[in-house]
Amino acid sequence: MDTSLSSLTLSINPDEGKLYLQLIHQIKSAVQSQRLTTGSRLPSSRALASALGISRSTVSQAYDQLLAEGILVSEPKKGVFIAQTANSQLHSPERPCPTPSPALKTKRFDSGIDIEVFPVKEWAKSMRRSWLTPDPSVLKGEYWQGLPRLKHAIADYLYQLRGLTICADQVFLTAGSRDSLHLLQQTLRYLAPKATFWLENPTYPPLINAFQGLKAPVRFLSIDADGTRPPPRSEQTSVCVLTPNRQYPLGTSMSSQRRDEWFKQMDQNPLWIIEDDYDNEFVYQGHSGVPLIQMDRMNRIFFMGSFSKVLFRGLRLSFVIAPLPHCRVISQVQTSIAGTVSLSTQPALEDFMLSGAFGRHLNRMRRHYRHKRDLLVTLVEKHLSDWFEWTNPLGGMHLTLHFKTCWLEKNSPKFWDQHIADELLKQQIMLSSLSSHYAPNAQCIPSKVLQGFVLGFTGTSFEDMALMIKHLKQCLLNIDEQH
Repeated sequence: MDTSLSSLTLSINPDEGKLYLQLIHQIKSAVQSQRLTTGSRLPSSRALASALGISRSTVSQAYDQLLAEGILVSEPKKGVFIAQTANSQLHSPERPCPTPSPALKTKRFDSGIDIEVFPVKEWAKSMRRSWLTPDPSVLKGEYWQGLPRLKHAIADYLYQLRGLTICADQVFLTAGSRDSLHLLQQTLRYLAPKATFWLENPTYPPLINAFQGLKAPVRFLSIDADGTRPPPRSEQTSVCVLTPNRQYPLGTSMSSQRRDEWFKQMDQNPLWIIEDDYDNEFVYQGHSGVPLIQMDRMNRIFFMGSFSKVLFRGLRLSFVIAPLPHCRVISQVQTSIAGTVSLSTQPALEDFMLSGAFGRHLNRMRRHYRHKRDLLVTLVEKHLSDWFEWTNPLGGMHLTLHFKTCWLEKNSPKFWDQHIADELLKQQIMLSSLSSHYAPNAQCIPSKVLQGFVLGFTGTSFEDMALMIKHLKQCLLNIDEQH
């Protein structure tokens, strides 16, 4: 059921705080009051932005947040709809969602970039040099798959960093990881029709929402010490989304034996893989594992990467590496869905990479983030070792804590990590609970999931880390006193 713009009765007031938060609040209110019901189709971001007199990016930001919360669901080529889970998310009696005071800035463990050390001057030089004599085809918007020179630079970069042997024709630029997933979903509808999609369990929560709108079934893969297990053998086509070199959020690296299991199954069954290489630029000890795509003999692995965690989130520039036999299909799909990747920053990124500034920046950030990891581990060891277990990450941008089994057993069965996250949110501290990363059916039973927290450290100052760890410790002490 389509929802007309007039029936939504939305209004935005620039004097009442952030515009996207106003929009989120009003859409939630419309769901609670039944003015928007399950399955209602919302206007496109462009149409709603035009009607409200605000930027399209503001509407997209609001939609993205509501998608992540399970209020909305996106269906490719159809639009954005009110999700079946919307009412349960908004009316959950067991876990009300406390709202932090807008007057204070909420602190969080951020796995984004540290903007304080971004090389602004070097980036500005690349911006200036790249636009002195702009490519006419950039001005005309003719490079649907990305700037050719940048695609060559990315192919060289992946060879040097990850050992990938590819050509520029295999590189497809996208407007962020979500755009990459959309492109691959549509491509695989041609290459693997009627496929079942498999996600890791636990996984990145927005991934679950991104696949909810597909008509294809979505199932979940279990994980053990060797990494993610392959799906059961089947003659039916399967598409698996994997983070093999550093599983998110557990941090497990796929063992050689488990990799062999996956390739053996690919040889015997119609199995496709989307390999997400989300933060493997940052390895502090040892070497990152070889990407699965490098060993793909069947030409059924697509590779995803992003510059958002390497440079800055606002760049919104990611890429997909496709097997050569399927480049024509993915090219046709990207043209047909009119990809939204911006060309304006691509010449600057190309210059930044070719000038050597990108490589120098990566080396600086590895040292800087390793230092921040060490600071966080020291704080955790000092203050939280009575409650949690963890493995010091050899790379990446976050540390995952999980409760000791003995602590959970002596307390009543409940989602303690979500309870603690709610309590700390009242103190303007936002924690990412580990249990919320599991499949929806597993989130109903505490004993079926690991509980703990995912602590990003790269975008968080040491002072904020220390403060949040202090509050977390105090919250745990209070629980111990009560039980």
